[in-house]
Amino acid sequence: MPTETVTVSKRGCIVLPAHIRRKLNVKPGARMLIHRKNNQLTLEAVPSFTQKLSVITRKTMGSTPEEVDEFIDQSRRERTDD
Repeated sequence: MPTETVTVSKRGCIVLPAHIRRKLNVKPGARMLIHRKNNQLTLEAVPSFTQKLSVITRKTMGSTPEEVDEFIDQSRRERTDD
């Protein structure tokens, strides 16, 4: 993986380059783990609940987080329509 240079803001924030966010499917509000070992930092994406659920329910609710969200939303709409 090529090395990227980022700048740390006064508040300690860094911006992940857009091409990395797209490749890793990192969306706004995504949770990340940060690991520190000596003088090295590593970021790791934390899967969302719907990402985890989509793996478990691939055959019944959907195979992507978006499909699981839609299934849940549809189920809620059907319950409120009754």
